[in-house]
Amino acid sequence: MTATSDVAAADRGMRRDPVTWYCYLTLGYFTYLNAIQGNILPFLRAELGLSYGAVSLHASALAVGSLVVGTIGDRAISAFGRRRMLTVALLGGAAGITLLSLADAAWQSIGSCLVMGCFGAFIPAITSVVLADLHGARRDVAYAEANALCYVFAIAAPVISALAVWLGWSWRTGLVAGTIGGIGIALMFLRTPVPAQRAPAASSAAPLPAAFWAFWLMLAFSVAAEFSALLWAPSYLGQVVGLSPSLAAIGAGAFFAGMLTGRTISIRLVRLFSLRNLALGSITTGLLGFLAYWSRGEPAVAIGGLFVIGLGIAMLFPLSLGFGMTAAGPAGARASARLVVAPGLAVLLNPPLLGTIADHAGLWLAQLTIPAFLALAVAAFLVGERLAKRAA
Repeated sequence: MTATSDVAAADRGMRRDPVTWYCYLTLGYFTYLNAIQGNILPFLRAELGLSYGAVSLHASALAVGSLVVGTIGDRAISAFGRRRMLTVALLGGAAGITLLSLADAAWQSIGSCLVMGCFGAFIPAITSVVLADLHGARRDVAYAEANALCYVFAIAAPVISALAVWLGWSWRTGLVAGTIGGIGIALMFLRTPVPAQRAPAASSAAPLPAAFWAFWLMLAFSVAAEFSALLWAPSYLGQVVGLSPSLAAIGAGAFFAGMLTGRTISIRLVRLFSLRNLALGSITTGLLGFLAYWSRGEPAVAIGGLFVIGLGIAMLFPLSLGFGMTAAGPAGARASARLVVAPGLAVLLNPPLLGTIADHAGLWLAQLTIPAFLALAVAAFLVGERLAKRAA
């Protein structure tokens, strides 16, 4: 897990076959399903006259889907096969986003997000273990490449929505693009053979070790830190830093730019440095960025700090995923499904937690959840590392 030479050597000759690209693109599509929601909810709220409480239920519905798949998804995948369930996940996600584009009542739009979550969450549950099976010691390079591509899809969501509105089209155009994308990827790889589970049934039923659950917590805390910045940066830059709403929205884009930059350069970094050093360095970078972001100084300093926060947090998701899959050993299929639960819980619980803190203590103090979650992530990593060494 910490040998730089092993990762670098493994990367030489890494073959990105059609199955690998299938996994990359389906993970990107799952990211699009999640990202597009934040861009269309303001329009949906205005059109349907929804309260903020009703709006928050859309994110909760997506998260519930992840929790369901994380709990029972491995059994469905085992029963119907990875290839079939990956196709079902793409078409089900496309169906959910289509229903969302047609929704004219809150129960319909929330139900559509639940459909998107229940089907779409099968994508990371399947692709994580498939990439691990395909690339073995190269899995960390594969995870880094996949997550870099995911943020391209994440940025595509607001770009398509904004372009549609700018051209005078309906804001629902971004949802239609999601429908076309899901069906297109499914048809493009319809005949691509996805490798079946390698481990025999007895091995796949092996209990998940304690180290895996420590890295599971690392993943949850990393996603919680990401959402603490992602959801509240526009309000923070406006209400605390003092930018106008339009400039605050533009400035908040620094976080996405940092995430995209971090995930892009991580493809190279995992080949050059030990994964342990990258994990600790990423968390340290995020903490340093937070000091500038939270300093109440010049707007440029806060925006620069937000970029550095994104740069640091960017690598934590693929690294946590890789640590967890490595620790799981022969129970990789079940581990892949359980890892879906961690970000689901983070997305489900983070917004109400931050909202409560902001209501009682103010938004400036509420942003302290970013370093708090990063500190918990590093603690979970160190515990997982110790447990993994003890079990070796």
